[in-house]
Amino acid sequence: MKKAGSDLDQMKFPALRAFMRSYLHQDFSEEYRSVAGAVKAFCLDATKQEVAAVLKEWREFLAVTRGKTIGEVNDLMGQKLGSAWMAGSLEELDQITEALEKGR
Repeated sequence: MKKAGSDLDQMKFPALRAFMRSYLHQDFSEEYRSVAGAVKAFCLDATKQEVAAVLKEWREFLAVTRGKTIGEVNDLMGQKLGSAWMAGSLEELDQITEALEKGR
């Protein structure tokens, strides 16, 4: 029997991790004002292929974490992906999806 979270432990998200560590760091709100602002800045800095890679990995991350609480998702984003951003609700995660889709 697999332990909870083992799917995530086995998955690697190199593009998503690089994005989160570079744009959703502890000073992101001062630098970008919002999560959407950080994603927009990333999309302006990145190639279309880089944006597509982050969006793909973000969708995979959301699929693997489906059914988890927002606290569990925040912990995983911080521990596994290096994000300093803490979503206030599961719906807030959609801000990243929407901004990445617009930036493609």
